[in-house]
Amino acid sequence: SGLDPGAGLPEFMAVGYVDEAPIYWFDSERRQVEPRAAWMAQNEGPQYWERETQTHQGWQAQFRVNQVTLRER
Repeated sequence: SGLDPGAGLPEFMAVGYVDEAPIYWFDSERRQVEPRAAWMAQNEGPQYWERETQTHQGWQAQFRVNQVTLRER
């Protein structure tokens, strides 16, 4: 009916899982990796979260490049 199937969702999302339970989350609106499991928040320090954030921001940038490539094809 003309509605965008992704309406209300961030452009890019990544979620890490262990045994079907989310342990971290990243999306294009917040632009930082955040723990989703208490044990992750308690056992990983700021350097880990910064490094993962940089990695995920790179993945997001590559996702945008891939979208342009797909549109061109």
